[in-house]
Amino acid sequence: MKSSNFIWFFFSVLAGFLLAGIVILFNNRDTGTSVTLIPAPTALPIKVFLSGNIEKPGVYELPPSSRVEDLFVMAEIDTQINHQYNLAAKLYDGQQIIISSNNLSLKEISVDNFSKININEAGIDELVELPGIGETRARDIILYRESNGYFDRIEDILNVPGIGQSTFNQIKDKIVTNSISQ
Repeated sequence: MKSSNFIWFFFSVLAGFLLAGIVILFNNRDTGTSVTLIPAPTALPIKVFLSGNIEKPGVYELPPSSRVEDLFVMAEIDTQINHQYNLAAKLYDGQQIIISSNNLSLKEISVDNFSKININEAGIDELVELPGIGETRARDIILYRESNGYFDRIEDILNVPGIGQSTFNQIKDKIVTNSISQ
């Protein structure tokens, strides 16, 4: 009889531990921290000021990586007539584009305008082609552009450490900031 009491006692203790474990498990249940899903950041639209001899001047809001052609379509400017503008040029936030009333003839467009380097988009390989600009200075131009944004005017390249008036005089006829006009 002693062995049956022992078994009964053993199973009672075991059942007690099991019941206590279940109670503790349900009472101390870690609900975990909630996960909040944040949507991926979307690039902000850019704003470009379009002025000059056009019907709808003003500030236009476009998606990032927009081109001059996108702006002309939005402003309802005939892209077939305006061949004086590089429709594939990238736009950037805060840019102003002035549409002139004089149409350039093909003879008035110099070949040099087609070989100018856009300092807002050029990589190291392109920048080192400029006189007085080596690989280190090209990296400085790109670093300045990434830290401070696009150059508004070609003279703004003078703000890059190491580029002085002498270097600027050598490159000023070979660079553009955003070649929208051919």
